[in-house]
Amino acid sequence: MDTDDHRPIADPDPGLVGLTRATMAGSVAERLVTAIAVGTYSPGERLPPERELATRLAVSRDTVRQALQRVAELGLVESRRGRGGGTFVTAVAWHEVAPAEARRTLEVELPRLRELFDYRCLVEGMIARAAAERRTDEDVVQLRATLEEFRATADDMAGARALDRRLHGLVCGAAQNRHLVALSAHLTTAATLGFGAEPYDPDFFVRALHEHEELIGAVVDRDAERAHAVASAHFALTYVTMEHSLRRAVEG
Repeated sequence: MDTDDHRPIADPDPGLVGLTRATMAGSVAERLVTAIAVGTYSPGERLPPERELATRLAVSRDTVRQALQRVAELGLVESRRGRGGGTFVTAVAWHEVAPAEARRTLEVELPRLRELFDYRCLVEGMIARAAAERRTDEDVVQLRATLEEFRATADDMAGARALDRRLHGLVCGAAQNRHLVALSAHLTTAATLGFGAEPYDPDFFVRALHEHEELIGAVVDRDAERAHAVASAHFALTYVTMEHSLRRAVEG
C-alpha cells in the first residue's frame, strides 16, 4: 500500500488564503522556488501537471500557470513541447537567482511548521511501531528490495525521492490500518509546503540512507520500540533540510 494512492485534496494553505489573484500567483511562484531550493524538485525533473499542482495547493490552474511563468522568467524551470514534454527544473542555481524568494517563504513557514513536525514525528513513530508488530513475510521482501533500490540512487535525487515515498508507503501498508495511511499522506502534504514530496538534498542522502536502514531493520526484526524511535527521529529530517536551505538563502 502506497501513500500515493491516498492523496488527500489539499486544504487551503494558510499562507495563500485571502490574497488577490496577482498576489496569490506571486506567492505560489515563491513556493515553487522554495520547493526547488529545498530539493522537492531536482534539476532535470519534470514538475507535476498544472492540474495536479492546482489541486495540491488548492488554487486555480490559472494561478499555477501565472506562477510557473514567473519561475520560468527566473530561469529555474523551462517548458518542453512534444512527447514527454512538460515543465522541467533547470540546472540554474536557485541561490544565485532567487535566494530572496526562498528566504521569504522559509522564514514564514518554518516557525509555523515546527509544531506540525512534532506531531508528524509522533504519528510516524506510531505507524512504524505498528508495522514492526504486524508486518508479514511479503512485507519484508518488498521492504528489503526497495531499500536496495534506494541505496543505488545516490546520484539521482528524483529517483531517491520516489523510492523514499515507496519505502514509507510500504511501512504504512505493513501497519495494516488505512486511517494511518491517510493520516500519513495528509501530514506529508502539510509538511512539504503542499507538494506532498519529501525534499531531497545530496548533502543529506547518506543520513537518509542510514536512517532507512535502521528503520527497515527494526521493522523486519519486529523490534517495535526501536522502529518507533528511529521513525520519530527520521521524520525530522525534512525540517532539517529546510533549515539548511534557509541558511543558504540567507548567505545568498
